[in-house]
Amino acid sequence: MKLVSVSLAVVLLLFGSLLGGCASMDAHVTPVYTVEPGKKSPLSTIPSLAVSIQVEDQRNQFELDRVGNKKNGYGQNMAKVIPDKAPADILRDALKAEFEANNHKVVAPDVSQADALVKVGLKRFWSEATIHFFDIEMVSTLETDIGILSGTDQDTLSSKPLTSTFRDSRQYAGDGAFEDSLKGALLEYVRTFSRDPAVLDALRSAAPRK
Repeated sequence: MKLVSVSLAVVLLLFGSLLGGCASMDAHVTPVYTVEPGKKSPLSTIPSLAVSIQVEDQRNQFELDRVGNKKNGYGQNMAKVIPDKAPADILRDALKAEFEANNHKVVAPDVSQADALVKVGLKRFWSEATIHFFDIEMVSTLETDIGILSGTDQDTLSSKPLTSTFRDSRQYAGDGAFEDSLKGALLEYVRTFSRDPAVLDALRSAAPRK
């Protein structure tokens, strides 16, 4: 029994080191979506649009100052994972990059010439590290409600929740692991958005209104 207790203590100590040497210091992350050069998504099948993108931060008030928590080997919260850029701006920039890479023009929210308005309510952008016996699982989630409106008469063309989750397993989870995981969730979100049938149908219906 004593040998088992000692072994468990050693395992917990080992996993504590695998979570990074500075668990008590805040981690600063900048997850960025990068378009793969020359690669098009189904958004490119829609006639060129002028699109306005508005992202409102609607996250839980207790998560507004972070996108995750760093934990020690016992699962206790030790420090924050802080984004160097506002999550709403991170998401807007990602969608902007995807639209522009697929031959659309993104205009300012107050520009009345927009063919379509993409309104996003950001509900959660969060990364979590979970310790298992042989590895550390990183899970990041991006949750939103989206609405696509006609730019001319503000009619709602589509409204739905849209969520993405990214998982990976690693032996060491330093500060960079949180950024990589959040970036994975962001990439998956943009991929889902640009292939969602309801989103594509709504944007196509806005195109003839030019």
